[in-house]
Amino acid sequence: MTHTELKQRLSMSVDDIDAPSDLAQRARQAGSRRLRRRRLTSLTAAALVVIAVGGGAVARDSLLDRIRPDDVGMSAAGDPYGFLMKGSTRGDLADDKAYLNQVVQAWQRSHATSQNQDRGIFDNLRGEPKVAWAGTTPAGRAAVVVQQSYLRHHDNIQLDHEGIYTLAGFVGEGADGTATLVADSYPAPGVGMATGFVTGASGRKALVVLDTGQEVGWSHQRIYADDGSSRHDYTPLKFEDGVSVVELPAGVDLDALRLSPLPAENRGWLHILGVPFQQGSQSGGDKRLWPESGWLLWAMTSGAEDLRKSALDSLDNVLEEARDPAAYLIGSSMWAGYGRTPDGSRLLLGEHILDSDPTRVYAVLTSKAGSTTIIPGGVPDKNAALPVSIKLPDGQGWAVAQKDAQLSYRFEGGAWTSPRANASLVPAGQDVEVKVVLRGVEKIVQLR
Repeated sequence: MTHTELKQRLSMSVDDIDAPSDLAQRARQAGSRRLRRRRLTSLTAAALVVIAVGGGAVARDSLLDRIRPDDVGMSAAGDPYGFLMKGSTRGDLADDKAYLNQVVQAWQRSHATSQNQDRGIFDNLRGEPKVAWAGTTPAGRAAVVVQQSYLRHHDNIQLDHEGIYTLAGFVGEGADGTATLVADSYPAPGVGMATGFVTGASGRKALVVLDTGQEVGWSHQRIYADDGSSRHDYTPLKFEDGVSVVELPAGVDLDALRLSPLPAENRGWLHILGVPFQQGSQSGGDKRLWPESGWLLWAMTSGAEDLRKSALDSLDNVLEEARDPAAYLIGSSMWAGYGRTPDGSRLLLGEHILDSDPTRVYAVLTSKAGSTTIIPGGVPDKNAALPVSIKLPDGQGWAVAQKDAQLSYRFEGGAWTSPRANASLVPAGQDVEVKVVLRGVEKIVQLR
């Protein structure tokens, strides 16, 4: 996708987009790229991803029977679903001929409406579809079906070369209980495959993960830690008969589901299909505090103008280093407060948002010695008189912000200070109050 095409998909303008050098290798979902940019103005954009299945195979009985290149006309690395063409159908429904026929029919009916149809992947199908696995899950019956296809170069597809590739379809139950395609996938150069999918039309849902021979863990929630970092903790999957099936907790946020090779030291990039956000749907609008205003820079103290020019980038760089590596879409702050605390530390204030999570606010302190501390302020209340109020450590005061407001403070009912616009550093003290004057309305907020 070009930068022009991306801008057309954004609901608002983009100031700058920086794609990492390995983007093409790690960010394709059925030929559509995930863009990990800096400071997107809108988070309604679609995103992402089928990323390479890294790690070596382990010596257990998995679906990944080692195949010779001449078995499918190309290497397993170039045809990551090729191993599913080998052997007989596995799973507890492998002998249910009626169900297997339903799966094949669901696969064949789905091509015309597939999100990959315009890439021509179904134009030259070869041989017959094969059900690689069919089984019972807590959310009903499910299956994986594969078929080979001769793929050719054209404008809407990325290939190492023209030739035979294996397509995969992931099948669950529709609302009427019949076999229904959840999603399909094909290989793109330099990447592996989607290894998991979510099934269950209503009520109970299950995650089904292919056994590719590597140790894999799963997670259903992101953790935001007190040190300002975020992460997923992964529970190892147990594979049986070629898959792992996990019943998902009631009310689980499907956007938060992740798979990762273990140990989960870096980005796993094992994609899950059947999850709207990860497949590229809109995330419900930009949830940041003031996304419509353009880039905003607010002095919180006097004598800090040297911090102004680098404030947004410095804030973004620190929060980027600490964020969950499994995030698909990252929204940086469009505003930054900057100043110096009583001990001479550099103070930055802003927000950061991951995927479809609520936005979170952060203060960043950098001491004279160069050590950096992130102080998380949690999820802000956009409708509050003072949406941003973060208590700083070691008696450095409070960092506060409200766009377009005049902010002044006082201690123990004393006199109000001169107001400062938009953001301010409030010194530590007893019975501290902030007066917020916004569009002629005055409100008093006590800091705790």
